[in-house]
Amino acid sequence: MLGSPLPATARQPNPPRPARSRQPHSHPARDTDVRVELSTTGNITPSSAHRGSYEIGEVATLVGLSLRTVRFYEEAGLLVAVGQADGGGPLYDDDALDRFLLIKKMKPLGFTLDEMRALVGLREEIEQDGLPRQRREELHERLSAWVSLAEDKLASLQEQVRVAEDFMVTLHDDTVRARLRFDADPDAY
Repeated sequence: MLGSPLPATARQPNPPRPARSRQPHSHPARDTDVRVELSTTGNITPSSAHRGSYEIGEVATLVGLSLRTVRFYEEAGLLVAVGQADGGGPLYDDDALDRFLLIKKMKPLGFTLDEMRALVGLREEIEQDGLPRQRREELHERLSAWVSLAEDKLASLQEQVRVAEDFMVTLHDDTVRARLRFDADPDAY
């Protein structure tokens, strides 16, 4: 099993996030003709300067996940609503969309929910202004450990792909041999 850079305190709930000023809720598809697209790096990139709030269905559509999956990650503490829609449902911001895209990338690599929480928390802490130099260095070391872990998981997946490709070649060869035997003596079968 691969090691995890997950700190011992990772099983504790995430600390409260600092309060942010909120913009009024808007529906990009209804209020304006703003389109939100995924960049080649997987980040949400509004095609204009729009930064809005999104209802849960909009989040699911934008990140390509089902409503059930979005709700699961919310219940797991990986996504925090920043407000409430007129209908009472949760509202999410662009930062939440970015977190979802990160989670979506981590899932196929086999990261656990605790590991996802830890990396999301680390990335949020790194973004804070005014961190002491020593803390920034500690966070950089932890992030470097995540890079190493992701590289290990990628290498493992690449090996799995190699094995699967070898298996497919074997099956193809078996199919060709079976066809040749059948064609050589169709009455034998």
